[in-house]
Amino acid sequence: MDNKIRRDIEKKKEQYRKNVQVVVQAMEENDILDKRIQRLENLDEYYKRGERAKRTHRLITKGAAIEHILPESKEIEDADFYQLMKKILTTAEAKETWKVYQETHSHPPEGGDS
Repeated sequence: MDNKIRRDIEKKKEQYRKNVQVVVQAMEENDILDKRIQRLENLDEYYKRGERAKRTHRLITKGAAIEHILPESKEIEDADFYQLMKKILTTAEAKETWKVYQETHSHPPEGGDS
């Protein structure tokens, strides 16, 4: 009977070792997947920052163009400037000018953000 118990104990020890190996391997694979996920999230954030930087550059450039054409606009408060631009750009003449521009410049807008 002693031999049977020893063999049973040895089998259980061997099964335990195998289970430990499986757990260790699963933890290593989990670490690898966590790192892969982190790299992908970092890459996503990198691209988002790039798109935001492009948008910021575009807005600054267009704002600079307005200041160049109308230097006095530097003195206007932001809310007042917004109201003024809204009033100017919603006139019938501005809408028609924009429509003609779109018809003659039929390339897709750069970027994709607003």
